[in-house]
Amino acid sequence: MSDSRPHTRIATPATPPDEILLEQFLSGDDAAYTVLYERFDASVLTYLRTILKDDLDVADDLFQETFVRLFRERKRRADAPDVYAPVKNVRGWLFRVAHNLAISHHRSRRQSVSLSDGDGDAHWDERLLVPIEESFAQIYGEENEMRSESLHDQLRVAIDLLPPALREVYVLREINGLEYDQVATVAGCTQEAARMRISRARRALRKVLERYLERPE
Repeated sequence: MSDSRPHTRIATPATPPDEILLEQFLSGDDAAYTVLYERFDASVLTYLRTILKDDLDVADDLFQETFVRLFRERKRRADAPDVYAPVKNVRGWLFRVAHNLAISHHRSRRQSVSLSDGDGDAHWDERLLVPIEESFAQIYGEENEMRSESLHDQLRVAIDLLPPALREVYVLREINGLEYDQVATVAGCTQEAARMRISRARRALRKVLERYLERPE
C-alpha cells in the first residue's frame, strides 16, 4: 500500500548573491572569499588565457593577481570606510581588473598590439578575414581534414585567430555571459562599440567556419 502522506522537503539554503558575498568578505569573512573564488575562477582564467593566448604563464599569474585585488579592496575599505565606494557588480569588477592587468602587461612589454588598440569596428575591412581563414586552413587543411577535434575545439581555434579587440568582447559576452553594459565597461568602450565588435566577431567566426561545416563528407 502506497504512502499517501505528503513528503517533507528539506530546504537547501540559497547561495547569497555576489554583492552580499563581497560585503561579507570585506567585513572579514574569509569563507565568503572562497565562495566568490569558486564562482568566478574558471571564467576569469578562461578570459585571461584567451586574450593572452601567447603567454599562458603570464595569464595564470594575472589570474592570481586579479583575486589578490579583492584583499586590497578589503584593506581600502578598512582604511577609509567613510569614503569607500562599494563595488556594484562583482563579476564586472573582476573582469575589469583582469582586463587592466592584461593591458598593463602589454604596455610593460611594449607590444605593438594592445587589447585597446582601435575600436574593432570603425576600421573593419572584410579583407581582415583573409589571414584568419588562411591560418585556419593551415591548421585543418583545405580538404576538410578536421582531425578528431569537435566543433567546440574548432571554434576555440577560430576565436584565437580573431583580432584582440574582437576576441576580448566575444569571450566576455558569449563565453562568460556578461551583459553588453558590463562588456563595454570591461573593454573600455561604449555599449554601441561593444555590440558592433561582438557582431563583427560573430560574423568573422561564422564565415571562417561555414566553409568547413557545409562540405559533404
